[in-house]
Amino acid sequence: MAAQLAGHREERSDEAISMPNDAAGARWCEVAVPVPLPGALTYEVPPPWQGAAVPGTRVLVPVGRRRLVGVVVGLLDAPPEGVETRPLVEVLDPEPVLTAELLELAAFTSDYYLAPIGEVVRTMLPPDLEPWGAQRVRLTDRGALAAATGDEALVLAALRDHGRLRVAELQERTGLAALPALLERLRAQGKVVVEGGDRHAGARYKPAVELAAGSVDELTARVGRSQQGRAVVAHLAALGRPATVEELHDATGSSPAVLRRLVKVGVLRSFLEVQRLSLDGHLLSGTSSPPVRLRADQEEAVDRIVDAMRRSFPLPLEGQGAGGIGVKRNLGEGVGWGAAAGFARGGAFLLAGMTGSGKTEVYLRAARAALDAGRGVLLLLPEIALVPALARAVRERFGEQVAVLHSGLSGPERQQEWQRVRGGAARVVLGARSALFAPIADLGLLVVDEEQDPSYKQDSVPRYHGRDLALVRARSAGAVAVLVSATPSLESRHNVETGKLVPLALTQRVGQGELPEGILVDLRQEPGSKRPGEVLFSLRLREEIARALDAGEQIVLLRNRRGYAPILLCRACGEDFRCDDCGLPRTYHRRANRLLCHYCGQSSSAPAFCPVCDAAALEPVGAGTERVEERFSELFPEAKVAVLDRDTARRPGGAAAILDRLAHGDAQVLIGTQMVSKGHHFPRIALAAVLAADAYLSFPDFRAVERTYTLLTQLAGRAGRGERAGRVVIQTFHPDHYAIQAALQHDDKRFAAEEMRFRRVFHYPPFTRMVHLLVRDKKRERGWARIQELAERISEHPLAAGVRMSGPAPAPLERLRNQWRFQLLLRETSGVKLRRLVGAVLPEGADRDLMVDVDPYDLL
Repeated sequence: MAAQLAGHREERSDEAISMPNDAAGARWCEVAVPVPLPGALTYEVPPPWQGAAVPGTRVLVPVGRRRLVGVVVGLLDAPPEGVETRPLVEVLDPEPVLTAELLELAAFTSDYYLAPIGEVVRTMLPPDLEPWGAQRVRLTDRGALAAATGDEALVLAALRDHGRLRVAELQERTGLAALPALLERLRAQGKVVVEGGDRHAGARYKPAVELAAGSVDELTARVGRSQQGRAVVAHLAALGRPATVEELHDATGSSPAVLRRLVKVGVLRSFLEVQRLSLDGHLLSGTSSPPVRLRADQEEAVDRIVDAMRRSFPLPLEGQGAGGIGVKRNLGEGVGWGAAAGFARGGAFLLAGMTGSGKTEVYLRAARAALDAGRGVLLLLPEIALVPALARAVRERFGEQVAVLHSGLSGPERQQEWQRVRGGAARVVLGARSALFAPIADLGLLVVDEEQDPSYKQDSVPRYHGRDLALVRARSAGAVAVLVSATPSLESRHNVETGKLVPLALTQRVGQGELPEGILVDLRQEPGSKRPGEVLFSLRLREEIARALDAGEQIVLLRNRRGYAPILLCRACGEDFRCDDCGLPRTYHRRANRLLCHYCGQSSSAPAFCPVCDAAALEPVGAGTERVEERFSELFPEAKVAVLDRDTARRPGGAAAILDRLAHGDAQVLIGTQMVSKGHHFPRIALAAVLAADAYLSFPDFRAVERTYTLLTQLAGRAGRGERAGRVVIQTFHPDHYAIQAALQHDDKRFAAEEMRFRRVFHYPPFTRMVHLLVRDKKRERGWARIQELAERISEHPLAAGVRMSGPAPAPLERLRNQWRFQLLLRETSGVKLRRLVGAVLPEGADRDLMVDVDPYDLL
């Protein structure tokens, strides 16, 4: 294995995923395995599997003493020089589960984000995907008596000799590359039965039968005198399709024993029919508003997107050859775009417009045009909580060809939707970040809604940015990309200025809606207690809430912290119940009576007395959504309140059930974290309030001001979307800050100008590129020594000239999950140079305690 890894880092930029001209004769393959290795491993392809092990298929391979499932990413005519190869165990798929386009994207992602190719490939597939080779094949009576020649004879003879066999075993015994097609033909002729593996048990699959080949008279003659058997044949003939065993019993009274006999004599063929799981629980109930007549600015935006789709054609990534997948992954020198630097103009748009201006209607009209042209559509949202409302609207527009993909689905639901997309039954995919890798064929339109949202950045390996990779995928597929936001990221604004994105602007709100009136509350002037971290309901806010409730209006209150209080403090001795592994105070969750670390999950019961001094002096300090709900109910006991945060979204029904209560008027007030601030459209909401607008400003992150402005603006956009006038109340201790003033006055240009000036002066993106390196170690001294050594290697490398290096230094959260953390932050105008530098100094082999984050979004 070590020999296979030698020299890999130096050759990354020249790697290509490739396929020999004669795939059927390839004796070696490159396999991406889900371990932290920098590249693919080479395996020998045994003769039974030659022709079946093609790029994109899953294979079972030995890695050390283990057997792991990997994905073939290339075929070789000869193994690399000096590499000793082992044979793969078996091929798990009859056809690729990853298309050539997605393999290209995997290679690009691995190279750009300096991530192991096996980890990237694993991210692209749904977990627990059923191996084709686990299915079992057995003969029917008709097959046992059949005379056959050629390949068919090989299969039937193997089944006669060994009885029921796994498909993988049958492949090994026959060595037939065309076995999948041959089995399907034998099944259609009623000679074999293909049964699902153990994972097929359960509600997803039901036993079903269909008529075998032959006329109805011939099949009836084989039945004999059985009246139930004749009734089954007549019913299926009239039905014109297969039927489940349950359906036939209800229609004809036939027993399972009768059906088994009919299968044995070749009258019926049995199989497991997939019963589609309903996703109604993941959609908002009710009906959406019908399509509206577009304004002039909306019509212009739709026309320009559709025109780009008409002119679009496939543009392969640089270096793609004619003989295979062949990706050379040259990223160019553009800055500020993230992974999409330097990509083609004209096929990527930034659709910007104030909240409530009808951006969703624009891209849904464009989606209709893409579908009419026979192309697929991918719609991305940053959070699962935003999916239910849009999923309902998209389902109403496009019907059963819509698939929903996100981690909130159960395993069977995810597999079902993924298979529907892969098989072409679903041409529109809606989901969160991971839906980017949906196997859509002929992608025509890719939409990234709320493109500014940091949730598009993956916080574990591979640390990709969904927005940036969406642009890469769209370019590779010849699709049009549309980034959508009311508050575009500074990176996207910069790319408009440099011509990498085409701007589309919506300047009015839909219908009679007007931007909400801004009301600023200076908490410094507010009378009453001002304990650290406490969130106040100011006098003005109470007046506005009472006014809204009296008028029958709905209210949204934002407190971007879940739980009851961030600290449970003993006023007698100062004990604050810090996490043993992280050294940070645990959050008090009063409803569950737990102390929970929000970083590692460590949890314990909340005590009644201080365990240190035994005093009854425990007091919650600060406020989360639970405490806000409690205080609100004290002030307005008659109001019906719903809470939406990560804790409540995980309960049965999730975010969809909570938002349904608001949509149907069963809740007058919605209290929540940032989940409540974006994407929701409820016309009865007239008041939105930010209880603590300073929450992000003090974060040790250069994006803190941008996040604050975005959060305030997005929340303000929830109010006044119908016929009612809207108001937004912003409570703050920093009333003069330009981000708060810009959000209050809806002055987007002022914010952008001020923040761009700050970024330019201090050399932050979008004017530079960044890589964040973080070392983790259980021993503080050893971790500090490692980060110092890494900093020294970087500073001494020839490519380090002109690179700004901040650190080494302890991370802002120095200790998490029982590990000490130390970091380096590298900045350079050339992203290519920066990645080459980091790739050159990284240690060879696996190192899970060294985090490499290209284009970081979280510096804590």
